[in-house]
Amino acid sequence: MAILSKTKTASSHWYRVDGTPVHRLPTADGRGERPTTVRDAKRLGLYPSVTSILSILAKPGLEKWKLDQVALASLRTPKTPDESEDYWCNRVRNAAFEQVEEAADLGTMIHGALELAMAGEPYADDLRPYVEPVLKWRQEVGIEIVAREVKLVNQQHGFAGTADVLFRYGRSGIGILDYKTRKTKPGEEVLAYDNQAMQLAAYGATYWGEENVGRLLAANIFISTTEPGRVVVVKHPDVPRDWQAFCMVAALWRYIKGYDPRQQAAA
Repeated sequence: MAILSKTKTASSHWYRVDGTPVHRLPTADGRGERPTTVRDAKRLGLYPSVTSILSILAKPGLEKWKLDQVALASLRTPKTPDESEDYWCNRVRNAAFEQVEEAADLGTMIHGALELAMAGEPYADDLRPYVEPVLKWRQEVGIEIVAREVKLVNQQHGFAGTADVLFRYGRSGIGILDYKTRKTKPGEEVLAYDNQAMQLAAYGATYWGEENVGRLLAANIFISTTEPGRVVVVKHPDVPRDWQAFCMVAALWRYIKGYDPRQQAAA
C-alpha cells in the first residue's frame, strides 16, 4: 500500500499588539508546535491577520478549481483493492494539491529574493528571471521605498498583518505594493481578485492613516511562474471603497468567530 503523507491544513495567522507573529504555539507536551487557534487568541489577546479575516469570504472560482483538481487526481490515482475508501480519498486529495505546494514553495523563494533585491542584497541567480523585471519596473517608475516587510497592527479596527512595500512617488504621492506569484498563459489578461484589493487597502489605511486612504495608490505586482520575465502591475482604482468593504468583512469575522480583539486590548 502506498505511504500516505500527512494532510496539510490551512491555519490562521495571529499577531501580538506589538506586531510579533504568533502563528504557532508549543504543544501541551512541549515536544512540538501547533497552529494558534481563536481560543488561544482570546486568551492571549491576539489580533487576526488581514488574510485570516478575508478567508471567511466565499471564493466560487477557487472552490471550482479545487473540485476540478480532485476529480483529475482521482483519474491519476486509481483505488487499489486493498485500501479503504477513507485512505484512498486522502491519497487523492494529497495528489490533487501537490502542485499547489510546489507553487507555494517557488512563490516563497521568489518573495524572499525580492526582499533581498529591494534591500540591495544578493539573491539566488536562478531567481533572476523573476526578480529583475520587478527591479526594472521600479527603476522606470521611480518610486521611493520607505518601508519593507512591515508588521502592522490596527488596534482601532482589530487586525494585523505584514505589508510587502510602502512607497512614495512624485511630490506627495503615497502607496503600497504587494507581490503575488501566479501561473499565467501567453496573451491571457492578469486580473486581481477583490480580496487582494481589500488586503492592500487594510495595510495602506493602517500605515498611512485612514484619513489618507483617498489618495493612496495600491497595486499588486503579479510575477508569472510559467512565463519567466512576465510581470503585470495591477492598480486598484477605488481604495476607499476597498477599505470600506474590508471593514465590513472584519465586522463579520468578529461576529462569526465570537471574538473582538479590540475589547481585549481595552480590557
